[in-house]
Amino acid sequence: MKKLGRTLYDEGFRSSQGNRLVNSRLHSLLQDPFYTGKIKWNDEIYEGKHEPLISKELFDKVQAMLKSKTTPKYRKHLFLFKGLIKCAECGKSITWETAKNHNYGHCNHYHNCSQKTWAKEPEVEEQLLGGFDNLKIKNSRIVEWLKKALKESHQDEIAYHNSTVGELQARYEAVQKRLDKLYDDKLDEKITPDFYNRKFKQYSEEKDEVTESIKRHSQASTGYLNLGINIYELSQRAKEIYLKAKAKDMLDEQRSLIRLVFADLKLDEGKLSYTYSNTFKILSEAVSATNGSNVDKFKGLENGKFEPAKKSDVAGQKDSLLPSRPIWLPG
Repeated sequence: MKKLGRTLYDEGFRSSQGNRLVNSRLHSLLQDPFYTGKIKWNDEIYEGKHEPLISKELFDKVQAMLKSKTTPKYRKHLFLFKGLIKCAECGKSITWETAKNHNYGHCNHYHNCSQKTWAKEPEVEEQLLGGFDNLKIKNSRIVEWLKKALKESHQDEIAYHNSTVGELQARYEAVQKRLDKLYDDKLDEKITPDFYNRKFKQYSEEKDEVTESIKRHSQASTGYLNLGINIYELSQRAKEIYLKAKAKDMLDEQRSLIRLVFADLKLDEGKLSYTYSNTFKILSEAVSATNGSNVDKFKGLENGKFEPAKKSDVAGQKDSLLPSRPIWLPG
């Protein structure tokens, strides 16, 4: 909280006396639902007429952080490939450690594994970059077809989100009717003030939840319309994006990109082998068919022999694929 106060002070956000905001004031501001379009009065939350500045989802995340009793700890060191590569022989995770100022990966010889090579991290990374290069499309004929095919592979997700939005809107209308009836019952003195306040709070919270759900599904549906194109753009710039993250010492971004593109990484006496995740496997097959001389294979792809990613596979990656990480698709 002190760090936040210092940052705000440096950026000109200060008290009326020109001082840094104290922690108690910062807590009060962060807990005020006013910024989500609500008004708090006598410990009750009411719908305001002003435009919200932040989403309820973001507000809830902040509240969870404020209530957390644990303080995030900075990591001392995390190896680039820790937990990402397995031994090709025994299937166990490769162990990474530093020796003589260099990072090495090796197998711990489970199940009588015979692997002996200690692979240098830069050499493994160089092989990984080759995996990014292999996604580059050189044949311009396939570009628009591939974008269209990737886009169409997410039609199930789009239909699902649109259907869910319809159901949520019906639920929203039902809750609104209950609120209207509750208000009429109050005016007719059919219910007590205590009952009214309790049910009003319950229905209002349900209404807010439904509103947030509608917003999320609407955004997801729109996001999937461009998801195929974003996958294509990401694949063509994967190496560039990876190296840019590396130059900025953004290790988490590097690891996220590796997990997104590759489904499996294995090390065999220092030699890296990999399989692409389902969506990028489609790209790899298209590249293989078009960058070489296998024209017949390309014609097969072009004529519709395209197997879209399974819904379950894409769903697990959608948060990473949607354009929420600016470093992945920089301008």
